[in-house]
Amino acid sequence: MSIFKRLFSTKTAGQSNGQSYFSEGDIFYTHFDNQYHIYKLLVFVIDLECYHVLGYKPLDTLPSTKNIDSLTVAVYHSPIDKNGFKNAKLLTNDKISSKDLIGYHEYLRQMKEPNYYIPIANEYYQAGLRLTEEKRHYDAIDSYSKAVDLMPDFFEAIDNRAFCKMDLGQWAGAIEDFQESLEVNPNSLLAEFSIGECYLKMDNYQKAKEQFEKAIAIDQTHQAPKDFLKKVNELLGTS
Repeated sequence: MSIFKRLFSTKTAGQSNGQSYFSEGDIFYTHFDNQYHIYKLLVFVIDLECYHVLGYKPLDTLPSTKNIDSLTVAVYHSPIDKNGFKNAKLLTNDKISSKDLIGYHEYLRQMKEPNYYIPIANEYYQAGLRLTEEKRHYDAIDSYSKAVDLMPDFFEAIDNRAFCKMDLGQWAGAIEDFQESLEVNPNSLLAEFSIGECYLKMDNYQKAKEQFEKAIAIDQTHQAPKDFLKKVNELLGTS
C-alpha cells in the first residue's frame, strides 16, 4: 500500500468546502450532464496538489462495485488539480494493477528524467521480491510487470516475473518472458537455461535439448546445463 494510503480514516472521502480528498486506488465519480464520470486515483502528488487519474467512459447509471472491472477505460492518464473534481464522491477502493499504470508510466518517461522514475521502478521490483518470498506469485508478477512497463529494459524484473510463472506452472508464459529478457540482455545463461527447463517440464525434449546446448555454448564451465542435457538425451534415447 502506498505511503499516501489514506489522508482520512473514514471509508468515505473527507470533504472541506465541497472538495473531496482521495487516496491512491480510490475510485470516485462526479455527476454532470446527466452522466457519471468515473476516475481511479493512481498517484497523489501532495506538494503539487495533483491527482494523476485514469478515466473511464462516462455512464448513464452508477455502476455497482462488483462491475468495476468491466468499466471501459477512456483515458489512461490525466494529471488534474485535486480541486478539479466538484462534489466528487467515493465509489470504492481497488488495487492499482500494472495495466492501470501504462498511461502514467508513459507520462513519466516523456516528462521526467530517468533519475526520477528509476527509483519508482526499483520500488516495484523490491515489492515483487517481497511478494515472491511470501509466495504471492500473482501479486509479484503484477509488481514485476509495473517495473518492466516503466523500464522495458529491466531484464532482472522480466526474469523474476518468469520465475514466478514457472512456480505457477505457466511454462509457456515463462518462456515468453525469458525470450523478452534475451532481447535486452542477449547471451544470458540464466534465460537460455531456464527456457530449457520450461521445455523439459512441457515434455518438449528436442526444444529443451537445443536450449541446454545454447546454455553450454555461453558458458562451458557451468555444470547444470551439462547435467540437464544428459538427462534430455537419455529421454530422447540419444545418450
